[in-house]
Amino acid sequence: VHTLMDFLGGDGALQVILFVRAIVEQYPVLRRPILTKLVESLESITAPNVMSIALWILGQYPDCGESVKEAFEAITEQVGEEPYASTEDKTLLAHNDAAPKFVTKNVVLSDGTYATQTVYNEPKAAKVDTTTPFLRKAIIGGDIFLGTVLFSALTKLSLRSGRIEGANVTVTKGMSAKTLLVTCGVMKVAENNSDAQKSSVTDCKEKATMCCKVLLDAQANAMLGDILLNEGKAS
Repeated sequence: VHTLMDFLGGDGALQVILFVRAIVEQYPVLRRPILTKLVESLESITAPNVMSIALWILGQYPDCGESVKEAFEAITEQVGEEPYASTEDKTLLAHNDAAPKFVTKNVVLSDGTYATQTVYNEPKAAKVDTTTPFLRKAIIGGDIFLGTVLFSALTKLSLRSGRIEGANVTVTKGMSAKTLLVTCGVMKVAENNSDAQKSSVTDCKEKATMCCKVLLDAQANAMLGDILLNEGKAS
């Protein structure tokens, strides 16, 4: 399994991640080492459908404090800090600045007369961004479905952290706060995405509302927390 996971960034990545999901479900004894390997491989994933399954696995199966913390930190590292619109805005501005331009100016000819000269400035070649993680690029690009899977996974990890015996309360509160920030950031992207289907935005808002309520309201946590944690396995 570990060898196959080295190909999560390749053409057969979808088949690999589906196989990983099946193994993790059927063989609990293998979960921890596979989850650790998946955390390490997260940065190599470059397909939205593969990333969404990987996030679901990391949100669903960690069962100890160390695994939960490890998965949470890896995911939040890949998505980066909020807001998720600023980088996109800068990219658009840079693209506009790089557009071809015609510059007209007066020049003096060899015989002493004046003439008008128009110069065409070639745009600079756009730099390929190789430093921004794929997950952050996808969220900034308006992938609402992946964003929903993202904050759902973080919500599950936050809830699971609070249910682990002897869990650090401060760590759990920090995870919940970070999850709320990510959720709000994804919602902002969804609201500003004019190309997104209305139903997708509505689904995202409903899921985000439920996740925020479970994290902020102790009563909602008691009533819905376990349902949210186990809904994936039940389906």
